[in-house]
Amino acid sequence: MVRRPESKLPHLGTTIFTEMTALANRHGALNLAQGFPDLPPPKKLVEAAVTALQNGVHQYAPMAGRMGLREWICDHHASRHGAHYRPETECTIGAGASSLIFGALQALVHPGDEVLVQTPAYDLYRPAIELAGGVCIEVPLLNEQGDWDADSLLTACESQTRMVILNTPHNPTGTTCPAGFLDALADRIAHTDTLVLSDEVYGPIVHDGRTEVSLTAHPLLRERGLAFGSFGKLLQVTGWKIGWAVGPAHLTEELRKVHQYDVFSTGAPLQAALEAYLPTEDGAAHLRALPGVYQTKRDRVLAGLADTAWKWQPAEGGFFQVLDASQLIPNDDGHWARKWTQTHGLATIPLSAFYAPPTPQLRLCFAKQDATLDEAIGRLRKIASDHAT
Repeated sequence: MVRRPESKLPHLGTTIFTEMTALANRHGALNLAQGFPDLPPPKKLVEAAVTALQNGVHQYAPMAGRMGLREWICDHHASRHGAHYRPETECTIGAGASSLIFGALQALVHPGDEVLVQTPAYDLYRPAIELAGGVCIEVPLLNEQGDWDADSLLTACESQTRMVILNTPHNPTGTTCPAGFLDALADRIAHTDTLVLSDEVYGPIVHDGRTEVSLTAHPLLRERGLAFGSFGKLLQVTGWKIGWAVGPAHLTEELRKVHQYDVFSTGAPLQAALEAYLPTEDGAAHLRALPGVYQTKRDRVLAGLADTAWKWQPAEGGFFQVLDASQLIPNDDGHWARKWTQTHGLATIPLSAFYAPPTPQLRLCFAKQDATLDEAIGRLRKIASDHAT
């Protein structure tokens, strides 16, 4: 018998997203766990995809992505953030932002390099750092007041720090990076070789009048960092798995060295559809409406739970809301998230899957149709009623 190979990630199993979705499917539960919208994508985008298929766009897209789509991405960053990237050498399209983040970490992190990650964190970061041979240094994302903990990250950032990973709007907490933090980070790393990766897949989806914060808007940071975006998140087509990375040519060159042997090329007809749709007024109107659409859905959920024992800080961006269950259960949010999927037909994500939260907390996705949200509100109210003390 061949000896089982030694695992490179022995501490990892199936992701919590896969587990909770499978549990939801098994028990016919509403799935507010995995972060996918059940909202229909823009009709004209779907029509553009059909047209691309009918017109014979079936073969490989260029390794870095279709030029017209890269041009739109660069124009997007120029108009929103004042960043002027060259589509030929400073923009890359991949199989979702996650593939490009993974590729960037493999390309830029060397054995022993320290990478700062704010926790709780999206669960891709640590395994990708470890596969690259790097050392993941965790710092708390939030302070005791529940606000972005700038001091912890800045204090941990030393001269030997190879990289800092930012995520705003943040998954899973829904917090956003305060604008002044980028200036403070830039001052901190100005005389070092520290790089920055900025996961901005929820980008313009910010709430309550906040301004979108992007690494690409900061003159110093955009010269030493890569920023990542996702068409799946912005256009309700997560299954298309089309994302992008922008950054200076010397970093993009290293990313593409990995990208060309990993994903290489993705979704040619879908890229063609995006290329055709996004420059239209319909595409621009869709992006302008995003913050209002998702804030309204967040508010619908919170208003529906206003007189219950659930507690929260309203999500500042993205389409996830964290609910504090400390007045319902003493601890072990993982146990209760799984149990309530079975007994109350509602799947969420326990925050303990990401880190050790100070109280039992659950993350839910509110990127859903109103009927789905109303049904979820009813089930959350039933949970609160059943566990009232």
